[in-house]
This record gives sequence, structure tokens and C-alpha cells, in this order.
Amino acid sequence: MADEHVFLSESGMYVSNTKVILHGTTYATANLTSVTERFTPASKGCAILLIALGALMTLGSLGPLFSKEFGTGLVMFVVCAGIFAAGVAWLRSLKPTYHVVLASASGEREGMSSKDHQLVERVISAITNAITHRG
Repeated sequence: MADEHVFLSESGMYVSNTKVILHGTTYATANLTSVTERFTPASKGCAILLIALGALMTLGSLGPLFSKEFGTGLVMFVVCAGIFAAGVAWLRSLKPTYHVVLASASGEREGMSSKDHQLVERVISAITNAITHRG
């Protein structure tokens, strides 16, 4: 039998020309036919709702801001603009989830998921190299 050639070994993931271990699940490289990447978009509904609510509240706070009660209006405006800004920051921080999908003769299986796109690309590259190396 040929020597084992390691393509990736980091934090719960191990890829060689004989086996692939992803978060505790072991796959025989000989059984894998291909590997691909898929992604699930981030859910943006709540962040968009917070932005809309903050925008409406900010517009509503403009009335008291230009009335006789300037201090109360200013506080309302700052709080409402803060809610709007928090919604925008939340929306900008959302990231999709990337998946490593392993295909074999028995079908496809999701091997791992991560929000770190570079990690998923490294794993896919290592598995592709392992499948190619095995021949």
C-alpha cells in the first residue's frame, strides 16, 4: 500500500489520499467521486425590519425636534437614529454559510459547514487534490 499523503490537517479536519475526517466523521477517499461548495444566504429579515422601524421612528422624531420641546426631540432623534444605525450594522455583519458537499456512488452528503469561506475553499481544494492523487 502506498504511503499516506496529508493534504490538510487543522482543527478537526484531516484530508489525506486515504481518508477525509471532517468534524469527527470519517470518509474513505476511495468512495468519494467529487466535492463541491454550496452556500446558504444569511437571513436578513430581522435586520431589514429593524432598519425600517428605525427609519420610520427617526422620521417621526423630526416633529418634536423642531417644536418647542427641542431637548426631548433631540433625545428621541438620537435614540431613533441609533436604532437605525444598529440595523444597518447588523445587516452589514451578516454572512452566508458555506457547505462542503461530498458526492459518492450512494449520493451527496454535506461534510461540513462554516461561515469562513477561505476555510471551506481550503478543505475543498485538499479533498480535490486527495481524490486526484488517489487516481
